[in-house]
Amino acid sequence: MEPEIEALVKQMSKDRFKRLIEDMQGMQEELLDPEVDISNQNKTNMASYSDVLSNTNTNTNQNKIVGADNTTDESYDPSDYIKPIFLTDTYVFGSVKPPRPLWLTNIEIYNAIDTKIPAERIKGIQRIRDMWRIYMDNEEDKLSLLVTGMNLRGRQVPLHSQNPRNPGNLQPDTIRIIVKNVPISADDGQIHRALTLQGCDIQSLNRKRLRVKGKITNCQTGDRIIISKLLDKPIARSLQIGKYMAIVMHSGQPEFENRGS
Repeated sequence: MEPEIEALVKQMSKDRFKRLIEDMQGMQEELLDPEVDISNQNKTNMASYSDVLSNTNTNTNQNKIVGADNTTDESYDPSDYIKPIFLTDTYVFGSVKPPRPLWLTNIEIYNAIDTKIPAERIKGIQRIRDMWRIYMDNEEDKLSLLVTGMNLRGRQVPLHSQNPRNPGNLQPDTIRIIVKNVPISADDGQIHRALTLQGCDIQSLNRKRLRVKGKITNCQTGDRIIISKLLDKPIARSLQIGKYMAIVMHSGQPEFENRGS
């Protein structure tokens, strides 16, 4: 037996090999019948060398394709490593949490993004408590959204490149400001306006929540935590905000520095 044919026979399954033997036995029986056209029977029943080789290559290619599909599913996807954009409900509703039927939905956010960027580039929209995480499939569109923000329910809403609830991770060009002595019931918009008039370029404004046994609760302390671009000059420690005399603290204040020492 030729080496190539022997190799092909070894690759055949038992069923295929059995069928091949049966076909060959049938051919031998038909050879005994003088009325049978031997040349036609050979063409009809016998698997040629090229046919066997073709089937072998087809099976091999199919296996390669299946393997390629499995590899693709587990392969590296660059968009998996693009960090999310953050959006807080407070920029839409203020400090008063609306009833559940009025909550923002991922469909609203999806449609709002679609007015600026093709929606097929949105990788995911996830809500965790009152914080939304928006995942894009490329850095360019992410940067575009951060610059332009989005319009939700008639308001132009800013977006953040980092979680505003983690102010400890400050950028080199930002500063943390703490505002005290303003009632929880007061609108945060008053604080935003007052600090803006003092030269703040506010990046985020959030309400501090009570931490119990190492876990954040829903109970607010009344303090507001503001992340702003670096200030040209310090803000006075006492600042009129609406009808309230608030206490403002940030690094670089003379009073704040003296207290720290």
